[in-house]
This record gives sequence, C-alpha cells and structure tokens, in this order.
Amino acid sequence: MYRILVGLDTDVERATTQASTIESMPGAADEITAILAHVFQENPEGRSVQQLDGVRHVAASFDERGVDYEYYEASGEPAPELIAAADETDADMICLSGRKRTPTGKVIFGSVTQSVILGTDRPVVTVSPEGEP
Repeated sequence: MYRILVGLDTDVERATTQASTIESMPGAADEITAILAHVFQENPEGRSVQQLDGVRHVAASFDERGVDYEYYEASGEPAPELIAAADETDADMICLSGRKRTPTGKVIFGSVTQSVILGTDRPVVTVSPEGEP
C-alpha cells in the first residue's frame, strides 16, 4: 500500500487537478490510500475537513474511481503542519498544488509548497491547475 498525503486548500480547481494526478498513477484504485489533509489557520465557523468544497470534490472523484482515502485536519501554519501530518500518517509522498506567484509575492507571503519541499525528506509532487504553466 502506498500512502499519499494530499495537502488541500479551499480552491476546487487545484484540488481537482491533485485528484486527477493521483488517479492517473499506476495502481491508484488498488494500491494507493490518499490522506486528504487541510490545515485550518482560521476557522470561526468550526467547519471540518469533510465540509470543504475542494475536499468534497476530491472525495467524490476518488469514490467514482475506487481510490481509498482518509481525512486529516490540523490547525496552525500550513507547511509545518503538513510535514507533521506526513510523519504522523506515515505517508510515502506528499502531493501539493502550487499557485502562481511572482518572486516578490513569494518573499512577502511565503510559499507553503516551497517550505514543505525544503522541510521534508519525502518525495513531493506538485501540480498546477489546468491552464496554468
């Protein structure tokens, strides 16, 4: 069994691209378990990971294609929490979706994807939403 931590935010398009990437992997329906993870920074509504649109779209897609999945949620800063989630769930790989930012934007706002890549020894696959280079 191969375990993939899928770091999801609230963007449905990015989540859909992540799902498609995992579904296209050899043995997806038989050998992969995806861990659908979201890190809440602010959650005044008290929502759970299962209530997020992106997560629901991925779960529905995985249901249709027979890919096993679990849910994982945490609170705090996304990059360190995703790395901790990968450790805690014994993930073999991490799947993230980057967003297009200028170099200045990365300096000012940081990059979760870059921080995860630099902060883990696990393989990290990054995907771009349809239409983004």
